[in-house]
Amino acid sequence: MRVLWVTNMWPDAIRPWYGSFVFSQARSLIELGVDLDVLYIPGYSRRSEYIRAIGRLHRLLARQRFDVIHAHYGHAAVVARTQWFAPLVISYCGSDLLGRPSNDAAATASRSSVALAYLFAQLARAAAATITKSAAMAERLPRTVRRRNHVIPNGVDLQRFVPGDRHAARAQVGWDNGELHALFIGHPDNPAKNFPLAQAVVDEIRRRGHRVALHAAVGVRPDLVPTLMNAADVLLFTSLSEGSPNVIKEAMATELPIVSVPVGDVPDRLRGVDGAFVVGSEPSAMADAFLRAAAIGRAPQARTAVQALSLERVARRVLSVYETVVSSPAPAGRKPTDALVSSSRRHM
Repeated sequence: MRVLWVTNMWPDAIRPWYGSFVFSQARSLIELGVDLDVLYIPGYSRRSEYIRAIGRLHRLLARQRFDVIHAHYGHAAVVARTQWFAPLVISYCGSDLLGRPSNDAAATASRSSVALAYLFAQLARAAAATITKSAAMAERLPRTVRRRNHVIPNGVDLQRFVPGDRHAARAQVGWDNGELHALFIGHPDNPAKNFPLAQAVVDEIRRRGHRVALHAAVGVRPDLVPTLMNAADVLLFTSLSEGSPNVIKEAMATELPIVSVPVGDVPDRLRGVDGAFVVGSEPSAMADAFLRAAAIGRAPQARTAVQALSLERVARRVLSVYETVVSSPAPAGRKPTDALVSSSRRHM
């Protein structure tokens, strides 16, 4: 099985944390025997990278035949759909179907992002199959193509995200053992992450007489995230819009107690899990839940609950999607001849 990934989410020298879940899924598929190449589009640097990527894609296809082309995120899917040599699978990752929250008080998605999300959703009509991270995201697809959609959340690396000694982790990152530690993973300037709510929750806890520190993990190396989770008392998750947030599953794997607003598939993921609390976005209610979660200490049931989303199990589900589209009638059009290709495997 030869597969080409087209993605604008991939760790690089400037943003080594960005798209780490895509990178992990790629490696897990390679471990299952998939012959996988990556066309990475650094779209964050300049929009013209998407135009350049179209030319790069077609030069690649002139030398190499692929059984499947798999695009990650809506922008990358536009580039991938400029070819009809191989069936296209599109993975929607969140805001490409849901839109991006704006800065207004109502926290509604901006009109431009909603319009763009609508266009990306229509692109599913030209795909052999789609993958969404949650059932709620699938509802944003055109009704006629939902039967070709597969709800597959991102997997979690259960070998890397493991529970560890809290005191040792705090010594490593320099946190005080004499206070509570709330972990917030996301950029405070990103409206979708709703950092002001996390600050309000911590302010409420302090008002009640507790010593608590709020740590916003911004741009940290991926290998440091498990240590931060082992050092923290509670993961505080306040996002306005999500699909199936990876940080929730990673926290579950490290047995870190969680307090989250009801967003994306988080309520389903945490339902019935001891040490995990899904509450409304009122600072007082979240502060109550935070103190209950901190008193628990560890949430071993959470790690048990996330076992089904190991990298290998998720990779097998993605591979099943590939096998389904390959067994379907091939698209009409010229087939490039086989040839050796110098690929982006060096990134892996």
